[in-house]
Amino acid sequence: YRNKFDPTGRGSEQGFKAEDLFKSNVDYFFESDIVKANFQEELKHIDFHCDINFKVDVKAVKDSKTIWIEFKNVQGKKGWLYGDCTHIAFERPKGFILVKREDLVDLCDKLVDKTVIVDTAKDSLYKLYSRTKWGRQDLLTTILPKDLLTIPYISIKKHK
Repeated sequence: YRNKFDPTGRGSEQGFKAEDLFKSNVDYFFESDIVKANFQEELKHIDFHCDINFKVDVKAVKDSKTIWIEFKNVQGKKGWLYGDCTHIAFERPKGFILVKREDLVDLCDKLVDKTVIVDTAKDSLYKLYSRTKWGRQDLLTTILPKDLLTIPYISIKKHK
């Protein structure tokens, strides 16, 4: 469809490109069913129907300087990084950063030196940290909040 006030078709072309970009990003990020609206719906300003089906694990902000990542939990079983959620929402001071769990796994595999285990939390940046001396079998690390911005993400601003 091209509006009669768009004689060159440039506006329609830009609109179609934006719609294609939106669809490909929704398909990637949410792995959902997204269906193009029919012509009658488009006249009502509907471009797509989205069935966004995902499972989110929400992580509270511990401090604003780092983000804790759990490879193994305190019992030594798989940590939340390897859980069944599809997305992880990290609370930040002004909102949430939502990422795909699989992208976070890949990011941590690239950033974290898994050959080095440190004894203190303050040394845990990009290194493994375990609290075995306190009877826990966990395996953790910290990354920087800006690291999340290197993978696909959605920023959600707090409204309250």
